[in-house]
Amino acid sequence: MKGETRVVSPFLFSSSMGESKYYHPAMEARLAAYFEAMDWQGLAAYLDGLSNKDFRMAGNILGERLMPRVEAHVFWGAFHALLACHSKAFLGTMLKAAALRKQVAGFTLRHGGFLLVAGFLNGQGTEVDRAKFVRAMLAIFGEEVEELDYMFNCLQVDSGRGRMEFLLHGQGTACAYLLFQSMRQVEHDRDLLARCCRVLMKRGDALSFNLASVAKVYFDLPQVKGTFSLSLSPFQLGWLETSFENFKKVMQGI
Repeated sequence: MKGETRVVSPFLFSSSMGESKYYHPAMEARLAAYFEAMDWQGLAAYLDGLSNKDFRMAGNILGERLMPRVEAHVFWGAFHALLACHSKAFLGTMLKAAALRKQVAGFTLRHGGFLLVAGFLNGQGTEVDRAKFVRAMLAIFGEEVEELDYMFNCLQVDSGRGRMEFLLHGQGTACAYLLFQSMRQVEHDRDLLARCCRVLMKRGDALSFNLASVAKVYFDLPQVKGTFSLSLSPFQLGWLETSFENFKKVMQGI
């Protein structure tokens, strides 16, 4: 048992949580013991022996109470082990935990444990698993360019077209910036750029519509129809590609 591993006590939460039909303190104590020992084989065997009802309860405890608060090496160890054990059953639970972890204890992909997860997703994981992971991270890191770029690199999503397919589902300025940079990689494919602009316009939010406006002018896409009140000088268009900070300044000034 590693001395540095700490799991939050099940008795530090409100009584109303403890009364939930999706929670039981004895089960949390059992799960916490596996986490404290980092006994992932034992955890998988225990979960495999549960009834459907108890399995759902265990997933709730793992995703909402234990994994958001354990240390990073424990989190990634459990993530990798459960993903390899049964990705269909556990991936959603672990992605929920990652989102909560961002709020509770901070969260980054720059950890050796993530490289194991990425290796699994690149090798044994399904395309559905990979897509679910990417879309969850887009939601978590929608304002953090470096995290998202690192994720795409680790998951070997290197082409502009490949990134665009994911980034069109993302929100946040970082997603918009990386989408713009991906569009620059495929600027020779004007039909693809135009389709991308139309998707952005249909989304309806201000950032997406502004990005479509910028892309229409930047890539000279007369086939993109719409009512745009955009007025950018040539030097502002040049700023878009130089850095994330300059991209944000231009987009916020529209």
